[in-house]
Amino acid sequence: MKKIALFLSFPFLVMIFMSCSKNSSCSAVDTNKVAPAAEIANLQDSLAKYGIEATQHPSGIFYKIINPGSGGIVSNLCTQVSATYWGGFFDGRSFDQSSSPLTFTLGATIVGWHKGIPLVKEGGEIEIYIPPSLGYGNEDMKDNNGVVVIPKNSYLVFKVKVVKFS
Repeated sequence: MKKIALFLSFPFLVMIFMSCSKNSSCSAVDTNKVAPAAEIANLQDSLAKYGIEATQHPSGIFYKIINPGSGGIVSNLCTQVSATYWGGFFDGRSFDQSSSPLTFTLGATIVGWHKGIPLVKEGGEIEIYIPPSLGYGNEDMKDNNGVVVIPKNSYLVFKVKVVKFS
């Protein structure tokens, strides 16, 4: 449970979540943020090194749709997403995972998820490869004991199975 709390409890995520209050407009599906060319090139190198074939999104994330799904779709950043996921690094080390569905507001996640999750429908499964600027950036992410779980400037891998959007 501590791992799940780590994923959703970073201080800057609270500010993003607050943007999805009842008094705000939730019409945009994602932000205009795009990864720098150098990060995209480094991400391409990692994909090649590990023999991963993935599609590049205009934002700079890469993705592989395992199952497109057939249910509902994301309507905006305030969409509630129920999903299971694995989060880790290219070398296979995991920093977070949920084997039971976890429900969260899309806008309360990293930008890489804002871009990747809407690419599938309910029931879909996607792998998302995220450069640092669309992940946790240049700050170390620490657990409740102060131990660095995600080093700054990390390239991230997420395997997400969407159960439901609401």
